[in-house]
Amino acid sequence: MRLNDTDKLYKKLTPIQAATLAFEANVRRDDAEMLAITESQPRQYFSGTCPEYRHRFMNLTMLSLFYGVFYWKNWAVLVQRAAKYDEAEVLRVAGVLGSMEAALIRACEQLGVNVESLKKLGEIPEEDAYMEYADEALTTEYTELFVDCMH
Repeated sequence: MRLNDTDKLYKKLTPIQAATLAFEANVRRDDAEMLAITESQPRQYFSGTCPEYRHRFMNLTMLSLFYGVFYWKNWAVLVQRAAKYDEAEVLRVAGVLGSMEAALIRACEQLGVNVESLKKLGEIPEEDAYMEYADEALTTEYTELFVDCMH
């Protein structure tokens, strides 16, 4: 197969430059460009732990960080709404936080993972102050989301 001019340019990029362009192409959902950039990178062969181990370890890490980001984002919104005396919004966000906590507990039970370990990486408080505001439908939705993150 003959390389076109774009492919030749991609081969001249450093791995960091190529990864940055590939990320931007991925965000734009330009699969053709992302594939072209990826294919331009040299192949390396290595040995490591089994794929199941790596997959599980990385997914647990990502779930923990994902949960932490959404927890702290919602907590900040709650504090901002409380400062504006917006009681309805405070209760809504408290419901989100409580539902997330309940969902994380359920997901960890299903996955056989210690919930405290998952919360620790995101520096989430061990005690939950919002569980009483949890909504069952939202809890179910978050549980499915958290469990699906592992597959």
